[in-house]
Amino acid sequence: MRYILSVMFFICCCLQSSLAQQGIYIPAGGKVAISGVLPVTFWQNTRNDGLLGSIPGSNLYFLGKQWTNGAGAVLTDESAGGFTGTGGMFRFAANTGRQTLYGGYNVAGNTGSSFPNLVIDNAAGVELGDLEDASIRNTLHFQNGHFFLNGWNLSAGNITGYSDRRFVVTGTDIAGGYLYLRGDTLTFPIGTDENNYAPAALQNQGVETFRARVFDNVYQYAVSGNAMPDTFIYKTWNIGRISGRNSSPLSLSFQHMNATESAIYMANRANSFVNHFVNNAWEQQLTTTSTGDLSTATMQQAATKHAVQLNAGASEFFAKATRKNLEGTKLMFLRFAADRLNPSSVGLLWTTWYEVNNLRFEIERRLENETTFKKVGEMPSKGIGNIELRALDYNTIDLNDFRGWSYYRIKAMLRDGSIVYSEIRPVPPQRDVQVFPNPNHGRFKVRVNGYLSKQGMQLTNTWGQVLYQYDIDQELNVDVTGLPAATYYLVIFHKETGMIIHKSKVVILK
Repeated sequence: MRYILSVMFFICCCLQSSLAQQGIYIPAGGKVAISGVLPVTFWQNTRNDGLLGSIPGSNLYFLGKQWTNGAGAVLTDESAGGFTGTGGMFRFAANTGRQTLYGGYNVAGNTGSSFPNLVIDNAAGVELGDLEDASIRNTLHFQNGHFFLNGWNLSAGNITGYSDRRFVVTGTDIAGGYLYLRGDTLTFPIGTDENNYAPAALQNQGVETFRARVFDNVYQYAVSGNAMPDTFIYKTWNIGRISGRNSSPLSLSFQHMNATESAIYMANRANSFVNHFVNNAWEQQLTTTSTGDLSTATMQQAATKHAVQLNAGASEFFAKATRKNLEGTKLMFLRFAADRLNPSSVGLLWTTWYEVNNLRFEIERRLENETTFKKVGEMPSKGIGNIELRALDYNTIDLNDFRGWSYYRIKAMLRDGSIVYSEIRPVPPQRDVQVFPNPNHGRFKVRVNGYLSKQGMQLTNTWGQVLYQYDIDQELNVDVTGLPAATYYLVIFHKETGMIIHKSKVVILK
């Protein structure tokens, strides 16, 4: 027989009434021991609610589609307590598609079941099932395929066999699962998908627990805001120190595949560096660059590694960029927005990424009835050096009560006399009608905002009869003291089209 199972295994699996369900089931209170030099094979889906023990040298091949560790599951080893020894090897090795692991572990509480060792030997990979993390006490080994976190977390004692073809996939989105490791010298073999290996590594002054993930793109505020321009590698690493001394320095390395570089970045890789998100902005770090070597096997594709030294806390974000002075470009606008705040003011907000010798910004405005832009304000550059390669935010308010459309642009004045313009942003008038006081004793004022031409105005009774008719430009004082006390209707309309733009009640008292 190809595999050896203890007598207890047959008692649990053959005599339980649960045999009616498909697959292999170890019930609560059941005990299974895997021992010997010959491997054991589980061909079907497996659920463990009991105890599954193993010893060094034993191998369990799992060929089913789904493995589930229940709430009471334990996977013991040869040690007296059952959890501090070497244990056997659990090999996920199906060739019929991706396998799913419900690990029965909670990384936040460090509770639940854990495998002594686990091997990924499935070209389609293994993924975590929803709502559950997984833990491997000793070694996670990559033979073939990937480990997909699927939004959940994986804790491992040691990882071997990883390369740019075999690693932990943390996902492409901002939110996702983490790989947890404990030690003083750690490599996190992670990537955003099967084809994007982007590992990280660290050296610490003591043994601590860290977590890491990587996701696609780089955002202005790490996890929000605009996407950064193509001077970046489109990867963001999130590293966290879970336990220990938050003030102790770390040596951190981040590696990317050269194939993921933009043309601009590739041409200037020698000038590249690591950015650390701190004080709500990306800040350049003193960086060393080398050929990527975070792999236990020969890399199939070329990679580049960047290393920095800094203090790190519970959640730090890192990205890569180049300081290339883009040909013909001395300032880059990431965004420019202009919005009316009220009838008399307009809010302006812009963000730059790349500033070279920038002196100041001038705010320019053109009104609908004008043909040229005019300066209406200025702001100095926030850059503290000749070259700024980080996001800088600016905002100001322009006092503008013009009743038509306004147009704004930002004019960057560089120290060498060069000028860089932003895009032009149109701002509509804030159109509204005010009637005050209301109620009144026959005298009231009507104010119309946001219309260039004269409008028609009528005061009617409840039957729709027109009692008074006026032309109104911007403001009109109305005297109808001869009318009896009643509720009347004020109608304002466009004189050329007849389209009604306002209708309201006016209450006259006596």
